Amino acid sequence: MKLFFSMLTACAFGIAISLIGILLFERLISVGDKEPEPVIPESEIHSADISILEEADQDPTFVSKFSRVFVYSADDGLDIIESAKKSIPHTANAKITAPSYVVLDMDRNAIILEKNSEKLLPIASVTKLVTAVVARKLINTDNQVVMSSKILATYGNEAKFRLNEKIKVEELIYPLLMVSSNDASEALASAHPKGRKEFIKEMNDWVNSIGAYRTYFADPSGLSPRNVSTTKDLAIITKWIYDNEPEIFNITLQKSYSMRTHTWTNPTHFLNLTSYAGGKNGYTPEANRTSVALFKLGRQQRLYGIMMLGSSARDADILDLLEEAIK
Repeated sequence: MKLFFSMLTACAFGIAISLIGILLFERLISVGDKEPEPVIPESEIHSADISILEEADQDPTFVSKFSRVFVYSADDGLDIIESAKKSIPHTANAKITAPSYVVLDMDRNAIILEKNSEKLLPIASVTKLVTAVVARKLINTDNQVVMSSKILATYGNEAKFRLNEKIKVEELIYPLLMVSSNDASEALASAHPKGRKEFIKEMNDWVNSIGAYRTYFADPSGLSPRNVSTTKDLAIITKWIYDNEPEIFNITLQKSYSMRTHTWTNPTHFLNLTSYAGGKNGYTPEANRTSVALFKLGRQQRLYGIMMLGSSARDADILDLLEEAIK
């Protein structure tokens, strides 16, 4: 009888230990699945509109992160788009809010979808793609720029530069494209041998030289509503950059970049999508939400580019257009 009770006690103890182990394992799994919330910098807004609400408060489709990393499961890419859309709250109707857009098959250089593609609209921080091109083209990337009070007076301080800090031109490209630093834009413009005015002239000359004739820049950051383009012009600019300066889009794919005392964290929502191939977003009250976004879909990794201006629901619009384009 004593042996029987000893065996019974041992069994009960073993079962209890097993249950505790299972609970601890499940706890570890649930903790490991949680991703840290990305650091989201202040919205890009015009200096005259400081009272404007944050982007998260204005855009009902704004999300701080996607809930998972998506993988390819179909050649046409529809599954990955549907998975991504589950992470974004859609409005009751899936109507595209952007008044102007182009969806470009980048491999064939063919427009698949377009709406008001020649309408002239402000482009906000999509400007910075051209700022990066011109800076890399005309300025020695090893040159150092001193962060003057004039540069730091630019609206927005996403890069957290310090007065009199010295930053190389090459290093400035990272906060320019990753956190949309307006300070970095002005620093790069000031680094031109002939000054800011000449840098902006070079931006306008360059877009004209590649056939984007309706694009115009008044500043290097996109804060000015006078920075305008069409989605058809943006398609030309995007294709040229991808074919000739792919490093620019590669930088937009980095989740973070550290340099001495600085660490810049990329807030782009599509970074967790395996199909995302880079891009640049923008926002000002005058421009609303603007975007250039690249995606590689399917087993053949076909490249699609979406150029969008004036959107009220940027992420949802992009995914809806992408889905429509590959049907």
